[in-house]
Amino acid sequence: MNHFTLLNLTARKTLVLFALLLSGLTTYAQVTTSALAGLVTDAKGEGLIGATVIATHVPSGSRYGTATNSLGRYTLPAVRVGGPFTIVVTYTGYEAQTREGIFTSLGTTADADFVLNETGVALEEVVIS
Repeated sequence: MNHFTLLNLTARKTLVLFALLLSGLTTYAQVTTSALAGLVTDAKGEGLIGATVIATHVPSGSRYGTATNSLGRYTLPAVRVGGPFTIVVTYTGYEAQTREGIFTSLGTTADADFVLNETGVALEEVVIS
């Protein structure tokens, strides 16, 4: 082998190694889910803290649940893509509200806001003797 052939072989090895290193830098994780999010308020527009939010993926029966934060916001991450979803929001002293036919898209968040109305809750008398 002459000097030119050895140089050519070394250059090819270096080029292949460099290409392999660069191909590793361009891979990204694939997103396979979506999310549901929204705001739960009362009739005055104030966020309801701790309201229960249950979303059901109708075709599969998968259920996802959470509670609203201090601003009345909720997020259900990593839900199935597609739908339809049925979302039920409940809160003590307020009428439950249901929304059907909500669809999600890959890698995005579907928004569903709720306004709950107060109900007249009659509490029974408790006698302690």
